[in-house]
Amino acid sequence: MNTLKCAVIGATFLFSNAALAGEISGGSIGLSYSSFTEDSDFSRIGVEGSIEYAFNRDFSIQGDLAFQNFGESDLDSTTFGAHGIYHVNDDTSLGAFFMREDVDDGDGNFYGIEGGYETGQVELEGYAGNFDGDGDNATILGISGRYEFSNALGLTGSFDQIDGDGVELSRYGVKLDRDVSPTLNLFVEVGSADVEAGGLSGSETFVGLGGKIVFGAERGATFEQRGLTRLIPGL
Repeated sequence: MNTLKCAVIGATFLFSNAALAGEISGGSIGLSYSSFTEDSDFSRIGVEGSIEYAFNRDFSIQGDLAFQNFGESDLDSTTFGAHGIYHVNDDTSLGAFFMREDVDDGDGNFYGIEGGYETGQVELEGYAGNFDGDGDNATILGISGRYEFSNALGLTGSFDQIDGDGVELSRYGVKLDRDVSPTLNLFVEVGSADVEAGGLSGSETFVGLGGKIVFGAERGATFEQRGLTRLIPGL
């Protein structure tokens, strides 16, 4: 186990026994669908849930659980794990995450660091980590930015990249979302997935839609979920 992996696991679970009192500060349950525009059989349905427990104003731990199903390939994946979070102040949060991802007969560990900044109408979030699978390794990173308009509409731009053994995927997305109630947010998304593998390359557009129910804090849990399969629009 390398130094980064040890540090991430240690940071993620450092506070699990550090406090006797705390409270659930927020969470969410979400459902999403995406598919490629040229062939909608290559699709993905995702169900995700997160919950965050705050030990105090500065430290919290976030647990994630997700399930993805892909249409054409009929692959299933289950992801679960946790984030250890340090809230620097009311605007900035830093974290380390460790996720376990099981895909049919294969599995892997995804671990890394992350950060978020929120002030006024602007939200920024980024992460970087390593994925260690059954004989395959990849570096995964991403960044997103959201601007919220006065009419409860939000516009998000995102970029994620998977750089693995002989395969590279770049995912660009633009998402429009709206708070239809204090606890329910719905969204639509368009984007592009660029793939390079085996000396070949291609680009395909995709569309997506979904919704999320939040509780506790305004945005639910502090960080978005992490995972390899949730970045793939369809298979």
